[in-house]
Amino acid sequence: MIADNLQRIIYTIATSLLYPVMLLLVIAVLFVVFDAGRFTFETVARFRSRRRLDVEALRAGMSVEGASVMEALTALGPGPVPVRVRRSLAEGIDLARSRLLKALSDGENEASKRLERTRVLVRIGPLLGLMGTLIPISPALVGLAQGDVLTLSNNLVIAFSTTVVGLLVGAVSYVLTAVRERHYREDLADIEYLFDRVVV
Repeated sequence: MIADNLQRIIYTIATSLLYPVMLLLVIAVLFVVFDAGRFTFETVARFRSRRRLDVEALRAGMSVEGASVMEALTALGPGPVPVRVRRSLAEGIDLARSRLLKALSDGENEASKRLERTRVLVRIGPLLGLMGTLIPISPALVGLAQGDVLTLSNNLVIAFSTTVVGLLVGAVSYVLTAVRERHYREDLADIEYLFDRVVV
């Protein structure tokens, strides 16, 4: 009797999770599509602007004025790391080493924060897909036992569809994370190079 009640409770909890899981998958897909568009914009702007880096770094290295450093940082493009560093340096023209290191640290923190979003989806996407696969299997088996082919087919469609969507979210998030990680490492290395050229 207790076992039957426990089974019913677990079954009710599991089946009630289906629609929240499907909703989370839809939200994850929308976020990945939006983030892929933002990534494309950042990448195109990045390649257009970075050709001026050496010229701007040389100019900044010949000057102690904060404005020259800010102009050099614009050569790194509109990525989140250079933008965060520019924001950290925007409050004055003091180029003390400690202030430059703090700006660089802020850029590293911004890179980590941006990467965390897609890193989470790399794991969560397939997990949601797996949950969306397993939850409809129980009603599908019940439908099979009762000879209800329509219930069986509907639940199997949901199960396999959520698997595909979850894997898609994980795969796209993985690609975005891997490429962004390389871009952010390059940005941080270029910012360090720029700061080394600055006379303090």
